[in-house]
Amino acid sequence: MHIKKIVIQGFKTYKNTTVIDDLSPGHNVVVGRNGSGKSNFFAAIRFVLSDQYTRMSKEERQGLIHEGSGSVLSAYVEIIFDNSDGRFPTGRPEVVIRRTIGLKKDDFSLDGKSSTRVDVMQLLESAGFSKSNPYYIVPQGRITSLTNAKDSERLNLLKEVAGAQVFENKLRESQKEMTKTKNQRDKIDEMLVFIEDRLSDLNSEKDELKDFQDLERDKKIYEYKLYDHELNGITTAIEEIESDYQNATENAERFIENMEKGETAVAELTKSIDTIESELKLLKIDRQQNVSIVDEISKTLYDKKATLSELRENLETQQETIKTSEKAFQKLEKERAENERLTSLKKPNVDKLRATQKDLETQISTLKTKQNLLYSKQGRYSKFNSKKERDTWIKSQIKGHQSEKNDKLSETQANKNQLQTYTEELSSLSGKLNQLEQLMNGPQIQGEIEKLEQQIASVKAEMTAENDNRKTIWRETGRCENIVASLKGDLTKAERDVATTMDRQLNNGLQAVERIKKSLGLTGVYGTLGELIDVNSKYRTAVEVIAGNQLFQVVVDNDETASALMNELIRQKAGRVTFMPLNRLKPKQHTYPDTQDCVPLIKKIAYPQDIEKAVLQVFGKTIVTMDLARGYELSKEFNLSAITLDGDKAEKKGLLTGGYVDNKKSRIEAMKLKKIKLAELKDKEAEFLRLKMEDDKKGQQIVKLNDELSKLHTQMDKVITQKKELRLKYSNLLAEKFKIEDYISILQDQITDAETFISTIDTKIHDLEGELGTEFQEGLAQTQKEELQTINKKLSQLESLLSSTMDQLYVEESELRELEIELSESIIPRLHEIMKRTKSKSDADFDQEIQKLTEEVENLNEQHSEATIAADSNTATIDAKTRELRDLKENLEKINTQQKKLIRSFENFQKNSERSMAKRQVLLKRRDESQAKIRQLGTLPDAAFDENYDFDRDVLLKRLNEVTDGLEKFSHVNRKALEQFLNFTKQRDSLVERRKELDNSEESIVDLMKHLSERKNEAIDKTFSEVASAFTDVFEKLVPKGTGRLIMQKKTGDSQAAGGDEDDEVMNDEQADEEGIENYSGVSIQVSFNSKSDEQQRIEQLSGGQKSLCAIALILAIQKSDPAPFYLFDEIDANLDTQYRTAVANMIHELSANAQFICTTFRPEMLQVANKFFGVSFNNKISSVSEIDQSFALGFVEGEQKRA
Repeated sequence: MHIKKIVIQGFKTYKNTTVIDDLSPGHNVVVGRNGSGKSNFFAAIRFVLSDQYTRMSKEERQGLIHEGSGSVLSAYVEIIFDNSDGRFPTGRPEVVIRRTIGLKKDDFSLDGKSSTRVDVMQLLESAGFSKSNPYYIVPQGRITSLTNAKDSERLNLLKEVAGAQVFENKLRESQKEMTKTKNQRDKIDEMLVFIEDRLSDLNSEKDELKDFQDLERDKKIYEYKLYDHELNGITTAIEEIESDYQNATENAERFIENMEKGETAVAELTKSIDTIESELKLLKIDRQQNVSIVDEISKTLYDKKATLSELRENLETQQETIKTSEKAFQKLEKERAENERLTSLKKPNVDKLRATQKDLETQISTLKTKQNLLYSKQGRYSKFNSKKERDTWIKSQIKGHQSEKNDKLSETQANKNQLQTYTEELSSLSGKLNQLEQLMNGPQIQGEIEKLEQQIASVKAEMTAENDNRKTIWRETGRCENIVASLKGDLTKAERDVATTMDRQLNNGLQAVERIKKSLGLTGVYGTLGELIDVNSKYRTAVEVIAGNQLFQVVVDNDETASALMNELIRQKAGRVTFMPLNRLKPKQHTYPDTQDCVPLIKKIAYPQDIEKAVLQVFGKTIVTMDLARGYELSKEFNLSAITLDGDKAEKKGLLTGGYVDNKKSRIEAMKLKKIKLAELKDKEAEFLRLKMEDDKKGQQIVKLNDELSKLHTQMDKVITQKKELRLKYSNLLAEKFKIEDYISILQDQITDAETFISTIDTKIHDLEGELGTEFQEGLAQTQKEELQTINKKLSQLESLLSSTMDQLYVEESELRELEIELSESIIPRLHEIMKRTKSKSDADFDQEIQKLTEEVENLNEQHSEATIAADSNTATIDAKTRELRDLKENLEKINTQQKKLIRSFENFQKNSERSMAKRQVLLKRRDESQAKIRQLGTLPDAAFDENYDFDRDVLLKRLNEVTDGLEKFSHVNRKALEQFLNFTKQRDSLVERRKELDNSEESIVDLMKHLSERKNEAIDKTFSEVASAFTDVFEKLVPKGTGRLIMQKKTGDSQAAGGDEDDEVMNDEQADEEGIENYSGVSIQVSFNSKSDEQQRIEQLSGGQKSLCAIALILAIQKSDPAPFYLFDEIDANLDTQYRTAVANMIHELSANAQFICTTFRPEMLQVANKFFGVSFNNKISSVSEIDQSFALGFVEGEQKRA
């Protein structure tokens, strides 16, 4: 056996995983610089194999764990042994021992399995690692301490190696046992003296006791007979009470049966009452809704009828208005025709008069010009003195007139241009006015208005329909909401009924499972087993008894779902639930009896195919039988469980259970009702949600229609505003037209006046040019005078004619203007208004609306009638249901009254039964007392059962008194004298025997102690002889020229030497036995390094190197005496001289043939003979070990020596 491999991680300087593999079974050497971790390597091996690192504090454990950068929290050392020789009794070729240490742990493992330190140390001892010989591991300092050890310390070492401590422990235990034996023997002697004295006293009391016992026997006989008489009477009374109780019990069963029937009837009536009350609630809701519908329809019908009446009145009003409008229209048409006729007549006259006015004004202007010329000519002649002066003036006048003419021509041309512009504007305005008139009175705007009115009416109709639909939805929603509230109450009641069949923790857990299922979105949760199965009421009791609380176990698809639910339940602390993962269930297949008097329970249960495993797991091993006896036979024969319809059960192991089962509290029925109510509630809640969604949808549609209606109204307002704007624009344009016409008229007048002025100027220029160059005269010529007179006369006539013409023109223009204003501002607008009024609604439109409203009124009348009939039907049904409810409540009250009577009767029965049972209990107590008294009499004599003693009670009492009087004479007698005599005799014999055993035990203990002392001395002597002999041999091999020996020192000053001269004093065996090891005081060492015959020196007289060699020789001698499987030596050759290091190296190498050596050294001598070499390096405060070759190891050691 040897170490094959060492693995170190986190231990001291070995932070990383360090593997020392392929160690040699012979001699291994480890080299490395000081502080690199060699000693830590040896400490790691000692950490696993020795008892040094035990009971460590937290700080000490921390000191063993690497503390550098990136420190670790734990460390371990693992040693792998080659066990091919089988020294470890494990039966395996390798043995792996690991020790792991942390701040709060210190664990061992053996071959990968957890183990204890004691087990590991015992295994090491079985392989040869002796606790008494700790020198198979020699750390640094051990050689020095052994070198400087005193003789007494070496003696203690020798005792430890010899195993003397074991013998001393056994001797101490033997001494304690011998002291205990002596104490027990002394107590026994005291007891024997007491017993002998007591036996002497009891022997004299035996005769008197015999007479006393005869009287005592007679007393027992008479007392027994009296007690027996009393017992028989009590037994007869008990039997009578039990018979009466049996009859009463049968009557009570009938009471219970009647009460159960009554409770069943009460339950059925209560269920019927609850059903009718629910129906009444719904009927009242329906009636309220129907009444609301009737009221709503009545209101709508009233509004529709009022609208219809208003339409008819409007139709009549419109028809009358149309007739009146037609007359007015005809009258206005006539007025317009007359206006147009008069206008057509007036306009030519006005034009003619205007032309006449213009012509007359022109003539008058021409004549006035000539008149003025003549008058000026007549006046000029008096101004001038000569022709030249006159001609000069004329020329200046011509020039001035020519300038005036030019100015007037320019002004006239500007006016003509302006007139042209105004004429074009007037033409444009006329076109625009025509267009505006067509837009205002044409079909486009009116058609758009009519279209918008139709769209608004359509949207309003659609909104009305949507509102009606929404009201219907509201009614349905209200009804559904009331039903949901009712179902929630029913569900709450059903949940309470289910909760009463289980404990609170389970109920809380099941509720939590439902919440967790929804929150996590788990799809593999099927529900409780009781909810998932369906069973006929005939087999319900059997199913509930067989399943028990398994009905509440939750069926899930797999264990992952179950784990998720359980983790949440634990986290929320929400109760306790058992799960049935289908992937883990493996129900057994059972063979059922092929007989008619039983049926497998599984065949009477309906369930989804998905949960078949769960149902088979619970119910697959059960059959239903008609009676319990047959069920017991079948259960034993087929290894099944059997149950009756009443719930009595026979198990396959022979256990029979049964009794009363309260069928009124059925778990399955409660869970089924809960499931039904839950399903109904879900359906109604879904319907309620659907109605709410429809209501929201309708609301959105109505909002949309309202928005559309608002848009249409906005468009209508826009069109109407547009029409108003067109009217305003038309009025503005018309006013502007009239204004331009006035401007044109003014411009035309200005142009005419300018043309007349120009003509006058031309005339003046012509006359002045004609006068220029004529003879100078002082006055007018006769012809000129005549012309002037003619002009004056004609001017007077023309002016008079012009005045009359202008007066006539003013009248005609005024009349024409009044006609035009009347036509444009009165007749035409009134015609348009009448046309619009007559076009607003036709009779057909009114007829269509009236027909539509009439149909709506008829439909509303039908709906009103139907709703009224429905409300009346609801009322009739409610009345009928109310009467039925009243009858049911009366029946329930009657049954409750009967139940109360039955309960009172049953309570009376209970009281009577309790009194009978109380009396029975008293009698039973008296019977027990009588039986106890008989038992207290003890063993009865045979005469007690003899008929000769069967006397009357009085005779028995008399004889009993006589015997009692006789016994009074023996009041002083010791009634237990005989018994005590026998007991003391038995105790005496037992104590005598026990004393003999203690004497023998003391002799054995004395022999054992003597033997242990001898063995201890022999072991020490033998060990000393072996170690001393081995020391001499080893020392002579290490120092061939010298010799050495060990000397046992005695307290007397003498000594025992081994391997010494014949002259030395040697103790013989008898002296050893007499004196013992207690006379030894120490072990000394005497050596000679130069001669085998010279006087030897004691170790205190040697140099340091020689002392170290002696210590090494002693260690190797001990190992030869008590060899170990392998050795660990840490720098044992550090203080030796060169020749001794070589000798020690050769010695170790020689010993390595039979044992493994692992050594560290700084010297080359040991490297010369080793088999394997390992180097320890240290980098960044982390040590590591690697295998190296011999040359590298030698080079390293030589380098270190040079550095030193």
